[in-house]
Amino acid sequence: MGSGAEARAQAARILAEVLAGSATLPEAFGRVRIAPRDVGFVRELCWGTARHGLRLEHVVRAQLKRPPRARDLDVHALLLIGAYQLNWLKVPVHASVHATVAACAHLGKDWARGLVNAVLRRIATMDLTQDDPVWPRAARHDHPEWLLDALAAAWPDQWLAIVEAGNARPPMTLRAAGSRETARARLTAEGIESIPGQLADSALYLDTPRDVTQLPGFAEGRLSVQDEGAQLAAPLLGAETGEHVLDACAAPGGKSLHLAQHTAGVDLVALDIDPRRCARIRENLDRAGASTQVIAADASHPDGWWDGRPFDRILLDAPCTASGILRRQPDVRLLRRRDDVAKLARIQRSLLDALWPLLRAGGTLVYCTCSVLPEEGEQVVQGFLDTHPDAVVSTIEADWGILRGPGRQLLPTVDRHDGFYYARLTHS
Repeated sequence: MGSGAEARAQAARILAEVLAGSATLPEAFGRVRIAPRDVGFVRELCWGTARHGLRLEHVVRAQLKRPPRARDLDVHALLLIGAYQLNWLKVPVHASVHATVAACAHLGKDWARGLVNAVLRRIATMDLTQDDPVWPRAARHDHPEWLLDALAAAWPDQWLAIVEAGNARPPMTLRAAGSRETARARLTAEGIESIPGQLADSALYLDTPRDVTQLPGFAEGRLSVQDEGAQLAAPLLGAETGEHVLDACAAPGGKSLHLAQHTAGVDLVALDIDPRRCARIRENLDRAGASTQVIAADASHPDGWWDGRPFDRILLDAPCTASGILRRQPDVRLLRRRDDVAKLARIQRSLLDALWPLLRAGGTLVYCTCSVLPEEGEQVVQGFLDTHPDAVVSTIEADWGILRGPGRQLLPTVDRHDGFYYARLTHS
């Protein structure tokens, strides 16, 4: 594996933006031009390094005499990437170190060649895949201290399993539109093995990740990539033909497409605050030929976009810390801070307050977050219920997850689903 010095330099540029706190991984990745042959390798370097970023940061910093300067975060990122390759990728030490040192020239940082060479040669003698008891807790668990504290407080018996899931590579999970067995048979005919999910009757797990565009049925929207936990949203909402349905905070559009395909003839509005992300929603819907209105607007200010027609159903997949999908968004552990939890909880509550009046009497709202923190799940919904007597809990009868307050908490697993909180409310 490996595509040379330029690919490593591109990965360092991307990761440097994340380290500076100026972009998420997907944002920074989308801004850099990468040769098609290098896209997979650069992505592996970026996402893999972020997944083990706290451990790598601790080890690399120990090899340096002084912290990196802000203008040299690209060199620091290159060191992290080099250390990741040496421990988690099957790249020979000589080739890995040589290409990473050569990447300094592509960054315009020739002065750093000796530093990068010396640090990586020392790290090449270590095995960073094994925990060292003298490392600080954040480095041992590859989770920030604040999140470890929060997980241990909320889930004293499960927090280690949650951490293990957060550090794992996510499986490739598909959602079949229509018959899952038909989709599975088409995959098998192409030599692609899959395993049915246990929570959602539309879920399939591939034995080996594949280029989704090459899968039979993807081009016409019969297959989509979607975590099994996320596939629970549309059935929980239970929309019926002809109903007016809102998918708030809809990007990138996976749940919108599921809603459109789950119930034929649903009158769906997909809303997101970011116009660029709305383009992703349209791409997802257009691929399957789904007719849906897509609006770029702030869900918390309906006066700017709502036409006054009440919705029969609302799905609120609220922005959150992403603590339940850490393995898919590994940069969260580098970007999120302790006080973000309270800030996001306020946003979640404001969205609930703003959208509730848009729901007709007798209508249903499903609240969802990809978080395992009670401050973003049960506490938000319970606080809303305490001040809205016209909101009634519609109990989720299921054999998945754990009953927590008004809803159910699904905890992430290593080889199956991510973590989500779901609550369902009816407007009395």
